[in-house]
Amino acid sequence: MTHAIGEAPGKVLLIGEHAVVYGHPAIAIPVRGVQARVEVELTRHGGMELLAPDLQGPEAKGDHADAIAPLLRLANSVLELFGEGSQGVRLVIQSTIPIGHGMGSGAAVSVAIVKGICAALGRTLTPDQVSELALEAEREFHGNPSGVDSAVVARNEPIYFVRGKPPQTIAVGSETFRFLIADTGIPSPTYKVVNDVKALRDREPARVDSYLWELGSMASVMREIIRGGSAQELGVCMNHSHGILRELGVSSSDLDRLVEAAVEKGGLGAKMTGAGRGGAMIALLGSATDEERLSAELRLAGAQEIYSTTLGGG
Repeated sequence: MTHAIGEAPGKVLLIGEHAVVYGHPAIAIPVRGVQARVEVELTRHGGMELLAPDLQGPEAKGDHADAIAPLLRLANSVLELFGEGSQGVRLVIQSTIPIGHGMGSGAAVSVAIVKGICAALGRTLTPDQVSELALEAEREFHGNPSGVDSAVVARNEPIYFVRGKPPQTIAVGSETFRFLIADTGIPSPTYKVVNDVKALRDREPARVDSYLWELGSMASVMREIIRGGSAQELGVCMNHSHGILRELGVSSSDLDRLVEAAVEKGGLGAKMTGAGRGGAMIALLGSATDEERLSAELRLAGAQEIYSTTLGGG
């Protein structure tokens, strides 16, 4: 028997929520403090066994069997890609990424499955190939995902993403960008929120398109800031982005409260991340920001869990 491990980080969107669905740019960054881990065992008997007792959340439709069915189909697709469709496989999935909170849980599990099976078979795929395979399962979970989640998770690097085009890895300049991610503990139903934005756009196309265009334009600006600008500049863009997302109706009182607390208590900028109406907020820390103190303030403002991630700094 052959054993192997596949791993993938969580992720958050730094800019581009909802705009990315309509072809505008987005920036996504990995959150390496949380991860999905898949242990793969090639077995002598045929068939496939998948154990994932903690993978049931708001994105799953129906019972637990329905929730893991797309993952089984994904694993089978990887085996068939290499002409190993009859190979028996046992998969054990563990994940510390909250489900349905905008942190890429589904994408990370899917990418970890692809990487784990490749490792067990002694095969390799490019990040683009891994991402495209993982997107199969994401489509079943989310309906019409842009593909940004699987792209950033497969690369484990910050990316500039435009739907239908190859993702571009962003090289971080001399600045170190420190972030806290505060989870409201409230599930964010991606499929429903995306559909609500579509309905609003159908009713008010000019207004909504102007907001989406502005988010996309800021993504290009923020890419250049990450490459060679300052944390202060990035914070301004994050604050403005959150204001636009509020106008689109995808924020919530819980998210707004966390954003306000982050900015008032030492953060340089903050915004919701993900589909919205739940899920998480991301705050940018300044060089003088006390991370422990800000974390405590965010908990007082309602954060259920807090994670950290960094861009740059070696």
